[in-house]
Amino acid sequence: MEKKRPILSVRPQFDPGLAMVQSLMAAGVLFLPVTIVGGMLVYILFTIVGLAKFIPASGVFGFFLIMSIAGIPPLFYEIKKRALQRTLYNFYDDYIDFQYFHFYLNRRRGRVRYRDVTDINQHASALQEQRRLTTIYLYVPTMSFARGFSGVKMEDLPQSKGYLTKVMDLIEASLNPPVPAWDAAPAFAYQVPVAPVAAAPLAEQPLAAPGAGTDTPSKG
Repeated sequence: MEKKRPILSVRPQFDPGLAMVQSLMAAGVLFLPVTIVGGMLVYILFTIVGLAKFIPASGVFGFFLIMSIAGIPPLFYEIKKRALQRTLYNFYDDYIDFQYFHFYLNRRRGRVRYRDVTDINQHASALQEQRRLTTIYLYVPTMSFARGFSGVKMEDLPQSKGYLTKVMDLIEASLNPPVPAWDAAPAFAYQVPVAPVAAAPLAEQPLAAPGAGTDTPSKG
């Protein structure tokens, strides 16, 4: 069986500048938890095996501090790059097949019928606006695996492509199909016109000759 071809295929755009800024922001948020949790776990392990007397706690926590600051940005950069390269949204006549990665780690695949989409909007963060990118949200209440947002999130799409208008047109065309011409025509269009029947002309009667048909008296 031949595979059905999508009407519209949408892929996100990986922007190196945006990914670099986001990686630095992620490092600023994560370096302290990584340092504390990682350093504590490793130091407890060293204590159990008897290495804590040779390696001070400051050395362990300092190592994780340096590694988190230096390692989180390139790690985040590569994870996002690979996630966006494998992200795809295929739009068909009445449904969408999608694959994307939640937090760039958890892969999500599925299919959504257009009739289940309750709303659609577009939002661009300040960083995305600088790079002329945007995010489109398809709200689908029946999608139970999403937390906070139930639906399909299409992130880092180029604004110049006009994907919001294209997606809205596809959904509206599916939900409001055009009415066939024979259904939309008025009832009188089906009436076959009947040509009027002309009255038959009266037959002309011949005129009688004078004196014809009268009795002539006889002479006695």
